[in-house]
Amino acid sequence: MSVFGMLVMDSITIYIMKKQTSIKQLRATGSVAISCPPEASAGIVRASTWWEAFCALPKQTRLEFPYQEGSGYELQETPGATRDLKEHFHFTEGKADWLADTAIQTGEVAVMQFVQNTVALLPLIRPLVLEFAREVEKFYGLEGFVDEVASGEGKWIIRFLHYFGGRIAGDEIATAHTDKSGFTLNFTSTSGLERLDYDGVWRPMPVAEGQTTINTSMQLQYRSKGELKALCHRVVATPATAVNGRFSMVCFIPLTKTASYNKKGAGRLQEFAPGFNYTMPFEEFGKLFVKE
Repeated sequence: MSVFGMLVMDSITIYIMKKQTSIKQLRATGSVAISCPPEASAGIVRASTWWEAFCALPKQTRLEFPYQEGSGYELQETPGATRDLKEHFHFTEGKADWLADTAIQTGEVAVMQFVQNTVALLPLIRPLVLEFAREVEKFYGLEGFVDEVASGEGKWIIRFLHYFGGRIAGDEIATAHTDKSGFTLNFTSTSGLERLDYDGVWRPMPVAEGQTTINTSMQLQYRSKGELKALCHRVVATPATAVNGRFSMVCFIPLTKTASYNKKGAGRLQEFAPGFNYTMPFEEFGKLFVKE
């Protein structure tokens, strides 16, 4: 083999070893950092920039996207013990046409550009999602996991968030919780995201530029019979975001062939004690789920 060929093989071996190490880490920490393809990173920056422009529009314009069936805009201005003060926008592939039509009707360039760039995101992040699912299936022996993730693509949720300013540094601006879905991709380089480790200590969960941090969620804990724990996380205001607010973007990947968390019967996950699921026996944990 040529020297060039040996170097290529060495690079591939190192890449595979890094992936295996990351996926193994998922059991110990509940999250892994993975590099985004350049096209995906660029698309995320474009969509996020237009999200900030969308949030600067008059309130009435933003409210022209009523939240329905997992997509649209929602404004939360009323404080509560476990309710975050924020505005967010959900996108699912099944509602792409409705979102595009509604954007055109507003006549606002910022709205149309935001929706257009959001619609373009899904095919850019798809390879990243499926590669992660493939590694999880292989390492943890979750038969059919990739197919389940892929078949539910129409229900993947891209969520843009804006936590309002006017807070105090150190405030918990996103209440500690686990996510309901299978796993979550976090796309933001702004500090303040924290994870609760399995010893009950809050630790930073940074998302470096050009990367996504993927964390395990409730359905994956159920699907793996408790081998992987849904990661409890929160967002804390930094000196900068306490004043200016915090913008972020995440993507929730539901498992459409796995039982769902029973929110109606068990309540909002923000109302549980942080880390409640870490030591819960699987038999008890399973009672929180319902087959749809």
